[in-house]
Amino acid sequence: MSSVPLTLAEAVPLGTVHLQRLLEAAGIRSLAIKGPAFIALGVRAPRHSNDIDLIIAPEDRERASAVLAGAGWGIISHWFPPALDDVIYSTTFSHRQFPATLDLHHHFTGFLAHDAFDQLWRARTMVQVGHQDVVCTGREHALVIEGLNSIKMLEHERRPEAARRVVEAAVAVDVGAVEAAAIAVGARHTAAPIIAALGGPDPDQPAPDGFGSWVERGARNSGRDLICDVLRRSPRSAPRVVWEQLTLDPKVARFWAQSHGVPYRSPQQILWVRIQRMLKRR
Repeated sequence: MSSVPLTLAEAVPLGTVHLQRLLEAAGIRSLAIKGPAFIALGVRAPRHSNDIDLIIAPEDRERASAVLAGAGWGIISHWFPPALDDVIYSTTFSHRQFPATLDLHHHFTGFLAHDAFDQLWRARTMVQVGHQDVVCTGREHALVIEGLNSIKMLEHERRPEAARRVVEAAVAVDVGAVEAAAIAVGARHTAAPIIAALGGPDPDQPAPDGFGSWVERGARNSGRDLICDVLRRSPRSAPRVVWEQLTLDPKVARFWAQSHGVPYRSPQQILWVRIQRMLKRR
């Protein structure tokens, strides 16, 4: 009797439950973010998600990767040195028998506090995903994450409108509680458009380190930007990074093509597409 493959709509909630329990069995804390967990919390309008999103403590990143590898999940994203952890804030995994990929976050863009995960964990809650209990962020932190996720790729002047749409789609929340949640993870300034959309005030404290560069760049990472980051922050890693970018692993190339809506033919074709796009941004 042949089995029926899971659809993405089935795989994302089931995978969220399975992978969180896999990590929990190894003593690794994780929180479900985005996707069905945020729909259950009421901070995201119902829609299908294409991948599974979990966030873990940065110090658990290596151990979590080993646990996932032992269960057949392989990394399909590029390697970058730890000095870029605030820029490259997640690792993508896939499993050959599972239709959804996993984005395992060790950081979240716009969180400027060094203990952000511990703050998320203290305020955690539980929701039902796939009819099973899943540990996720509290509603206020979820709204901050949802808002930052919506504005991270936008130019500064377009962020207030995107934040307004996020707030309109969410259940009613207390603006003071959201502001406190943002402060706890070092996102009071980066999340200012979300708090403003809720009717809250502008920040009244000086901006933390890293805020200026986040305003300018957010999560917009071209190949050229990343190479410059490596040369500035971890120059000894440059040869490895450049070599990996030039000799694309087929799995990485295929995943990049799917993520960017590019028909895949070969790693060499994807490399050429990436070079063309990088040159156009000059």
